[in-house]
Amino acid sequence: MNELPWLRLTFGALLIWLLFGLVPIFLGIFDVFSDEYTARFSHYGGMFGAASAFFSGFALIGILLSTRAQMEALAIQKQELARMAENQRQALTLQIVMPFMDDIASEEFRQASNVLREYELKGTLGKYGLLREKADRTPEEQDEFELLDSSRRRFVHVFHKMARLAGNGAVADDMVRTVFSPDLVWTLLYIDEPMEEAIRANYSHRTFEYFQSLYEPSEIIGQWPRTEGNPVATRLKGSALV
Repeated sequence: MNELPWLRLTFGALLIWLLFGLVPIFLGIFDVFSDEYTARFSHYGGMFGAASAFFSGFALIGILLSTRAQMEALAIQKQELARMAENQRQALTLQIVMPFMDDIASEEFRQASNVLREYELKGTLGKYGLLREKADRTPEEQDEFELLDSSRRRFVHVFHKMARLAGNGAVADDMVRTVFSPDLVWTLLYIDEPMEEAIRANYSHRTFEYFQSLYEPSEIIGQWPRTEGNPVATRLKGSALV
């Protein structure tokens, strides 16, 4: 470190300054010189005033340089701690995100997505609400409803989990975008959200609004064309997405 020589010089200057001050005191205490002798040569002592001022100033400069070196060292340490904290944050984010990537890549998730997409392509997505309200469903209708409902729950579950983490600040938006692509958000808004509204009109918009805010409307709309005849969430009507 460069500050070590300056520290030595500073302590050396302070030691010399201290010796200049203590020598006359000890000489007076032990009566080495008489008062007449001391008075005779006292005016010579004034000659050392300049030397004393020089060493005092030199010591002050040394202290200032040492303080500056310490401040620079603290600044470097602060930068290093910030870099370590950022690396830890990224590592923690990866630990959070990787399970989501595995979940989305799973066969179960793909099957649920394909079921929902198939109903959207046929223009029969509104059948979910009709089957839900029907009290006397046939066994075939019951199977169809359970398939649709389980696919809906399986698909939207990962979105709700990520929205909660992002809302708590655990995951940054740019990292969420790397996991949830615009085509997944398209499916969330145009297929799953109308199904959520069919369950209850006062459903929570938080998850859907959050993922919608991650992309421009053109990025979401441009994924696939919407099939006519499918319901649209009331929240989206009149927006740039419809």
